[in-house]
Amino acid sequence: MPNKRQTRNGYFYFVLEKLPELRRRGLPVSGVRDAVPHCSADWALLSMEEKEKYSEMARQYKADQDAAPKPRITTVQSLQQKTVMTPKSNLSSEVQMTVDHDFPWGTFYFINILSHGELPPHCEQRFLPCEIGSIRYTLSNGILDCFHHFIDPGAIPRGFRFHCQAASDSTHQIPLSGFELASCRYHSLFRDLCTFVNPSLRSCQPIYCKSNEWNRVNWCLDWLATKAGMENKLKLLHVEDLIVEFYQYKIKEEPSKTRIRSLLDVFQWDYSSNTRCKWHEENDVLFCALASCKKIAYCISSALAPLYEIPLSNAHLPLQDSDPHNSMNPKMVVLDAGRFQVGRENFRSTRLYLETSNCFHGSGLELARSAVLVINTRLTVVINDYSVLQAMRFDNRNTRGRVQLCLL
Repeated sequence: MPNKRQTRNGYFYFVLEKLPELRRRGLPVSGVRDAVPHCSADWALLSMEEKEKYSEMARQYKADQDAAPKPRITTVQSLQQKTVMTPKSNLSSEVQMTVDHDFPWGTFYFINILSHGELPPHCEQRFLPCEIGSIRYTLSNGILDCFHHFIDPGAIPRGFRFHCQAASDSTHQIPLSGFELASCRYHSLFRDLCTFVNPSLRSCQPIYCKSNEWNRVNWCLDWLATKAGMENKLKLLHVEDLIVEFYQYKIKEEPSKTRIRSLLDVFQWDYSSNTRCKWHEENDVLFCALASCKKIAYCISSALAPLYEIPLSNAHLPLQDSDPHNSMNPKMVVLDAGRFQVGRENFRSTRLYLETSNCFHGSGLELARSAVLVINTRLTVVINDYSVLQAMRFDNRNTRGRVQLCLL
């Protein structure tokens, strides 16, 4: 059945305007299509006059399209891809063209750049870069080298300091200003980055990031190159397409993009040693540009090394995860009620109950080995013998009590 021709309506522009707010709330929305289900209730609350503003945007767009001789993009999905990221079909072919001739044994670079939130579309500066991380990786040898710097984003646009502060507090917690580790030597920083990812001085070096981070990372790279007075010759591609190429090369089959994204979105190595940068490690903050790059490498190593019959080393996975003789193989239960909340909660009223079966003696608990409870913005319970745990209840008036279970 042929696809129905779609056009932009007022609701499209309303959802487009709501995207930054949804992302600040931690929702996984990469574009208008993902955000549509989250905006219907707010759209219904608008008056006819308020909706008319967005309808006028749609009419203006239609008039501009009708005036064009031959519109090249005809669907909302294509428009969204053109606006937000490079088209998927082109990306797949670009990955095939840019990988080394000795694929899959070549060298690959993963990158991420964090920002103090995302500013609305009408702002000239959409992002405020504050941290950059990149790694050099090969499937056979794991992580070879790392690149990491904090970036001085410059002056915060007037009227957006609270917005940026809230975004920082709920994610990476990097200070907006007066941060002694942030560098404003943009020319030196971008030159060092280009040297790191392009040691052979190739004219166009591919570098990879997650598809839902492509828009931010690409904008920040262009911003950094402009600040440095240099040309950005880095070709930013989706790491999901690279992983598809790995599977295609070995088993002649392509996994779905949904499976690839679920492969990358894991919490298993959030607290692994030597994953985050020194500052985020010391401040016990999970959101780190360098850590996100390393976790991409961990995921690829964990999934593909057995397929390619490559022995895992400490460069492929963190020490405690790669050593098969490690005596401690904990099960981790993460009670995460405040990951995306601003500020730290007062956990004095938090009560955690552990109940066991009747086979245990006494009025209290007698765990077979050990139990460690760490209370911070997250509650982490590491229990060596998970079989003794019959039930766990989490009670906190100030939290939503969202429970995540991660079995290592």
